[in-house]
Amino acid sequence: MTTISNTDTDKYVQWIEDGITKDYINYYDYNEFQEIQCIGFGAYGRVYRTTWESSDTVVALKSFEFNNCVMKEIVNER
Repeated sequence: MTTISNTDTDKYVQWIEDGITKDYINYYDYNEFQEIQCIGFGAYGRVYRTTWESSDTVVALKSFEFNNCVMKEIVNER
């Protein structure tokens, strides 16, 4: 098992925040979505079916259970 330090976590959080700021990662506010229904889950979080209010489009949202390992996986998923 690999141990991830707080320094690593801070690095991952910073990478995600920078990605959002530089538009590499899309960020949407939770209240932009309606009719949210859980359709699945896995080791890192849940998947929801929802309607994106601004375009009336049905989309899937991935919600993460944040911990050190998840932060690393999000960064590596790119």
